[in-house]
Amino acid sequence: MSLKEQLETEIKDCRFHADLMSLKVKQLRSWDTALNVVLAIASSGSITSWTIWDEYAIYWGGFIALSQLITAIKPLFPFHKHVHTLNHRCYKQELLFLDLIEMWQNINDKSEGEDSIKTRLSYLTKQINENEFFDDDDGFEFSQKQVTKAQMMTEDILVTKYNIK
Repeated sequence: MSLKEQLETEIKDCRFHADLMSLKVKQLRSWDTALNVVLAIASSGSITSWTIWDEYAIYWGGFIALSQLITAIKPLFPFHKHVHTLNHRCYKQELLFLDLIEMWQNINDKSEGEDSIKTRLSYLTKQINENEFFDDDDGFEFSQKQVTKAQMMTEDILVTKYNIK
């Protein structure tokens, strides 16, 4: 495999993982927001509920029980912590991707020597692999839908912005 092919492969992989992480951040943010909305409605609505308690007691009681359950188990689903971790990793992945693109441009216009690019690519590949590795505490599962969407996003960005197919 030529240096240019290695670089192209690394660019595609790096961009894909950046897109995949950004999709997961959006998902976790929406879950966190949904849980917080339910808790906010339950806590602020409990005072209002006394006026409708007689007519809808069973429904309101169920809603309050659900909000109490969410409050109790919410620490087991640290969405905010995961969003923070993924945001940090996603940002770093974007920077690494831009470094790869700079190398891509340098190889195309021959403004940087092949040995220099090999050395930089080796270093960046190690950083990218480290950035894409998550501890067990932050083990993220990516759905097939997210993987497919990230693949489409990656292909679109690379073709549209950088003419990489």
